[in-house]
Amino acid sequence: MVLRLVGCLVAGVLLAGGVVAGPDLLAERNGDFKKGLEFWQIDFPKHDFLKNNKSFVSITSDSGRNNVLKFALDQNLADNQGVQALSYPIRIDPDKRYKLTVSARSTGPWGRIYVMGKRWKPGVKKHSNPSNDETRDAFKGPVISFKGEKGTAQFSYVKPTWSTASVEIPQRDMSKLAYSFWENCDFVVVHLVGIAGKAGDFYVSDVKLEEIGQIDKSKIAAKKK
Repeated sequence: MVLRLVGCLVAGVLLAGGVVAGPDLLAERNGDFKKGLEFWQIDFPKHDFLKNNKSFVSITSDSGRNNVLKFALDQNLADNQGVQALSYPIRIDPDKRYKLTVSARSTGPWGRIYVMGKRWKPGVKKHSNPSNDETRDAFKGPVISFKGEKGTAQFSYVKPTWSTASVEIPQRDMSKLAYSFWENCDFVVVHLVGIAGKAGDFYVSDVKLEEIGQIDKSKIAAKKK
């Protein structure tokens, strides 16, 4: 009887919370970096300010963790373009909500970790494995905050010790205008950026993107902005 009661209480909490994570959409796309940098873009030859980006990116071990993404930044990089890695486009359903979860630590850079919603570029023949160059920006998701800020963070403020943080995409308090951009998305791209703060090393591990349920469109429609 006690076990049955406990089980009912747990189920009630899950239903009340409404957040039951679906499959990790990065599980087959090297979100754990066990395949090195496969499925991640670190070379940006069409962007002069990022032409040397890949020189500052590596896979290493840190604090007992293997398969860790590392960005090495001097102060000039931290103050300007930073160092980044982008996932390849991940197909999503714009009627759904997602959760991005990342483990990270930093010896200096604050970092900026977020998701961009994407759609096909005009004139591109659609296929199953688009590159980032075949898509265009349609929606900017909120920045993950390791300080606990909700949807307002400009930087991630990654801590000097390993920690994990998450952010929901899109935001629950999304306006009708913001939703009009999100509903046009075909894909999302995860942006891992070491930037701002001080010179140092920026580490990332265990990147996950999970579906967490339907968007409640009635609440969006009720908002004035």
